Amino acid sequence: MTGPAVNTPSQPPLMVDGADPRAAVWKMIQGVYRFSSLYVMARLDLAGLLRDGPRTAAELAASSGAQPDQLTRVLRALAAMGFLDAVDGDAYALNDQGSTLLSEDPGSMRWAVLSAGEPGSWNAMSGVADAVTSGVSPFAREYGSMYGYLEQYPEAAGDFDAFMASRSRDTAEALVQRYDFGDVRTVTDVGGGTGIVLATVMAAHPQIRGTLLDLEHVVERGEQSFREQGLADRCEFVAGDYFASVPEGADLYLLSNVIHNLGRPDAVRLLRRVREAMRDDSRVLALDILLPSDGRPHFGFDLNIRMMAVFPGGQERDQEEYKAVLHEAGLHVTGVTALPRTPLSAIEAVRR
Repeated sequence: MTGPAVNTPSQPPLMVDGADPRAAVWKMIQGVYRFSSLYVMARLDLAGLLRDGPRTAAELAASSGAQPDQLTRVLRALAAMGFLDAVDGDAYALNDQGSTLLSEDPGSMRWAVLSAGEPGSWNAMSGVADAVTSGVSPFAREYGSMYGYLEQYPEAAGDFDAFMASRSRDTAEALVQRYDFGDVRTVTDVGGGTGIVLATVMAAHPQIRGTLLDLEHVVERGEQSFREQGLADRCEFVAGDYFASVPEGADLYLLSNVIHNLGRPDAVRLLRRVREAMRDDSRVLALDILLPSDGRPHFGFDLNIRMMAVFPGGQERDQEEYKAVLHEAGLHVTGVTALPRTPLSAIEAVRR
């Protein structure tokens, strides 16, 4: 006597091929799992531990303080993803893709991974559905402001600063290539962090004197960096709240990745404060993503979801939306320049 027929699939249900419309969904779900392994690689600095040659899973576990069995599972996943090469049994070697996480590389991706996977940010992303229905940033509800959170968690702050510095270098280099600073003598960097963009502009244009405005603990780190680069004697370091006041009379006011952190009311409030500080012939130069209005794929659409999760009101805008914010603040756009090798544009504006 035989039992009922059993239909055995030719492959497990999860193993859908590219022609199956479910494949795209599984790819997104797998991305969550895969990023978790990449975060372990960044957090334990596995790239740094493999810099000088292959090591076994046991050796890596001993050096990183990890559990050997659990780390082996992550190493296998990283090798399958192409970030490591499996060699000589249970040993692993760093390859070109994994080398992008080496800390000493000025363009290291390690800091981007650490910032994205940092517990506060990671938890906030799980609350996006609630943000869509409630309109409240899950990060703000749980922790308050991002910058207040970073003050409480020095390790997260250090990773965030390193990420901002790494990202800002590409932006700064693209800016000095594409924007004409020939007639500029003074630049005030509003919310400029540690001043990577401002320092790059000043190094490329010796005639420029700068002012760096940010929170006190941020400006202190920036001043040290300027000293190390031999630029401190040409820069003033101002600790303060840019909503309260902005130094007056600069030729150009730089706002790099600042406006996208703010909802429209706060963005207008800040830009009005900048406008009050401007002379009649001063300019604003805002560096931000401009979303394509035709909906074509763009990094900004993905980042826009993170902004919703982390920053109350924070958002990416298309060109018309950005112009509308500037217009409400009493500013008129005079030019938009795409910055090569970055998703950003430089939006120039003057007083209306």
